Amino acid sequence: MRILFVSTNRSRAAMLPMPLGLASIIAQMDETRHEINALDLMFCDQPEAELNRTLAAFEPQIIALSIRNLDNQDCFNTEYFLPLEKKYVELCRENSRATIIIGGPAFTVSPVAIFEYLEPDFGITGEGEIIFPKLVERIEQVSEYSDLPGLVWRDASGVHHNPHEFVTSLDALKPPRRDLFDNQRYAKEKGMANIVVKQGCPFECLYCDSPHLMGKRWRKKSPQAVAAELESIQNDLGVKLVYFTDAIFNHPVDHAKAICQAIIDRGLNIYWVATIHPAFVDRSLLELMKKAGCVIASPSCDTCSEKMLKILRKGFTKDELKSCLIMLEEMKINYILSLLLGAPGETRETVEESIRFLEERKPVMLDFCAGIRIMPNTPLFDITVREGVISADDPLMEPRFYMSPDIKDWIEEYLKEILSTHKKWNETWR
Repeated sequence: MRILFVSTNRSRAAMLPMPLGLASIIAQMDETRHEINALDLMFCDQPEAELNRTLAAFEPQIIALSIRNLDNQDCFNTEYFLPLEKKYVELCRENSRATIIIGGPAFTVSPVAIFEYLEPDFGITGEGEIIFPKLVERIEQVSEYSDLPGLVWRDASGVHHNPHEFVTSLDALKPPRRDLFDNQRYAKEKGMANIVVKQGCPFECLYCDSPHLMGKRWRKKSPQAVAAELESIQNDLGVKLVYFTDAIFNHPVDHAKAICQAIIDRGLNIYWVATIHPAFVDRSLLELMKKAGCVIASPSCDTCSEKMLKILRKGFTKDELKSCLIMLEEMKINYILSLLLGAPGETRETVEESIRFLEERKPVMLDFCAGIRIMPNTPLFDITVREGVISADDPLMEPRFYMSPDIKDWIEEYLKEILSTHKKWNETWR
């Protein structure tokens, strides 16, 4: 079958991510049986025209649309992306007779509501590497498909959604087809190559839906598989800066150290960025990370207030955060910090506590985000329902934000003033 894979993401609000999930799904397809084409709309000047041109030239039998973001998660200048996604689906309907399948991280957030809005033929939630090839086979054979995990479909009785399952062995997957995408362009546009080291997250941050989307247990690639994939990125793509997509790189610590050692043992000349948890940092780990090519670490803090660290369920203390940042500074490893302001209990006092803490530190970049995007299947969802911010049946397909009543009237102007004062920070704000 002729299958067209389309990455629809065009958001440039943050680091540009090469569509790794889509590249991984493509890699699992049997190309002796299927003709594959990949279209990345990120760099298209006229994405709708390019999609139409590709539909006409390729004449796909199946179109797979990957949706990365529902919105830009910006409380003050919100951009909502699903209307454009609907236009893409409509263009595919108007210009092709292909079966349309949607998936991606955004679709998994609220699959039934998004399916009803976009009106594709099928949807796949969660990780599609195993299920997508099976669905294609069922479509090809015109056989029953309703038993497939993660599948969303419609019949005469309405829309149905099967619970998704996780890929149990990441090492068993074939490496992503990065060659189908413009890796050099992503690097040039301040993006990075990216790699999955492990999936899942055992932590329970107040606002985060990762444990629901990816599971509460780590599913890890072997250190040797990670090093081999990095070597391929370096040698085959000529890209030297890579982002590790893990929710947390340095937990468990032994696995993180083994990854570093495998990179060192291969003698790779590659640099990488990773998110770290301040409670699991010591000098021996940082030494290995630096030797293995880590050039930027992102301690996942969200706040520098002791009270708010507890409310946000970050799993570390203010002292542990300070110790982590001091070690990074002493070892000359650059770090970036992101603050997420406005959670329940946030006050002027807690905001100013975070700012005072930051004045003593030396991040290479600060990212401030005021207001928290409410996601389903999170502790924050339950709080916002109790407080009457949202209704219990809100699918949260459209952006809804939580902002502490104690800061909502002044936080925007306050941050503008802070950022105009502290020119030493290479900051961003949204």
